[in-house]
Amino acid sequence: MKFAELLNLMAELDERTGYPMPVPPGFASRWSEGLGLGRRGSGRLLFTGALYQLVPYIEGTVELLRSLERAEGVGWAALRAARVASRRLDLSLLVRPDPELVEWSRRVLRSMARLLLASGAEFDYVPELSDMYSGALLRDYGMAEAFRRHAERVVRAVRSAGYEELIVVDPHTMETVTRGYQEVLGEGLKAVNYMELVRPTARRGLAATVHDSCVYARKLGIVDRPRELLREAGVNVKEVSRSGRWTYCCGGPLEALLPSLAQAVAATRVRELAGAGDTAITMCPICYVNLRRASRSSGVPIRLLDLAEVIGGE
Repeated sequence: MKFAELLNLMAELDERTGYPMPVPPGFASRWSEGLGLGRRGSGRLLFTGALYQLVPYIEGTVELLRSLERAEGVGWAALRAARVASRRLDLSLLVRPDPELVEWSRRVLRSMARLLLASGAEFDYVPELSDMYSGALLRDYGMAEAFRRHAERVVRAVRSAGYEELIVVDPHTMETVTRGYQEVLGEGLKAVNYMELVRPTARRGLAATVHDSCVYARKLGIVDRPRELLREAGVNVKEVSRSGRWTYCCGGPLEALLPSLAQAVAATRVRELAGAGDTAITMCPICYVNLRRASRSSGVPIRLLDLAEVIGGE
């Protein structure tokens, strides 16, 4: 019943707002302010999938879920009440995103956009399309019907606007809009990862290890390209034993359903990464937020940076 209440709430929020977490209006496109992005008739759409923008709210929701876990029956009764209230009230008022995470997600996305511009990549940015959510969490949690409806909305919006290809910026969005949509609709969207289109614009005198996203490394086979970019940016890449296709999970797939187990998995990974040095580079917002939380709660210090921050910088 606990998980069913959470999943039902996510599905209901997604149906009404397009996002499976309580979020304020307009949150997904604030990162782009002042960059001068827009329609350029390129036929290629920058599609953030809104995952970087969502992670501060996912983190805030996870903290709320921890409170519910501690409250046991009373807490989950409150969640049932929240489902009913969500039809009339703005539940984003109950979720307190960390301002530091909000600023980090903004900075990373701006770095990605500037890298694409500096590298001569042609693309359009249309907020109401570019910052739609991909539906990745709905698929990950087995919410088949909710995911199918979400996928239909995204595909219809992108194709009706005439776009032939997406530029995506995180592993979950890339795997979702291609293979995930193929699974439920019989066809996916064509997508290219931003890493394939950019060159570093910064040089860093930095030694760091790489935390490979499970989705990038095992499902999509993206292992070499981030290391090529880092080395081109002057980074001395140090590998941990569980890296590349043998990477170890950050705990992300469990965070909204089993926060305590997710934290234990992430703490194991943080200790591994910290054993190789004081800095680790991530390429996925879910990985970043889970490892960040685990570092703080376990007392194992490690500096976490997103790839785009390192090779570009805001």
